[in-house]
Amino acid sequence: MIRKPEGYDQAPAYTGEFQQLPKGKYVCTIKQVATQVSKNNHEQFVILYDIAEGEYKDFFKKMFDSDREQNPSGAKWRGVFKQNMNGKGTPWLKGIITSIERSNNFAFQWDKENNEKTLVGKRFGGLFRRRQYEKDDKSRAMTTELFQIRSVAGLAEAEIPEDSLLPDGPASRPDPSPANAAMPSFVGDGFMSIPEGAEDEGIPFM
Repeated sequence: MIRKPEGYDQAPAYTGEFQQLPKGKYVCTIKQVATQVSKNNHEQFVILYDIAEGEYKDFFKKMFDSDREQNPSGAKWRGVFKQNMNGKGTPWLKGIITSIERSNNFAFQWDKENNEKTLVGKRFGGLFRRRQYEKDDKSRAMTTELFQIRSVAGLAEAEIPEDSLLPDGPASRPDPSPANAAMPSFVGDGFMSIPEGAEDEGIPFM
């Protein structure tokens, strides 16, 4: 006979399952903005974002809340986008800022103290693609990532990006597991640690 453990009825069910965000076009909202220096010594513009509306509204918050139930001190915010700011990255950075300005009818003020806070709550259009990656065990799977930031109005004429496959072609049996959503996107180790209650205080980058 298997006896029910104490607290079983009150415990969350850790199934390891989580719905993966389909590729497509989404209106997103900015949760926090900062700059940081990458491992390659590039200054980067970093956005933490979430889905703002529709069927997948608050997708990354729900994912974070699920993670926090299982690991309160190690939960990561997974909606992260990074863009190099200097050199070849400058035109792309300008495109991002311009898209945010157009989406919210405002002008970003450069070189002002705490100007990153003026971007919090602003919306933008996001083009999301699927990307194939190799897991630690050398098998392959697909994950969904924010590929490009557009204006909200610009989403209407934008095309959904094609899947990005590894150079030697797709895996014969891509892993359909929803756990793929837990893998990092092309921003690398971009997941951000968020302590409990941080949603009310502002999401910390460090």
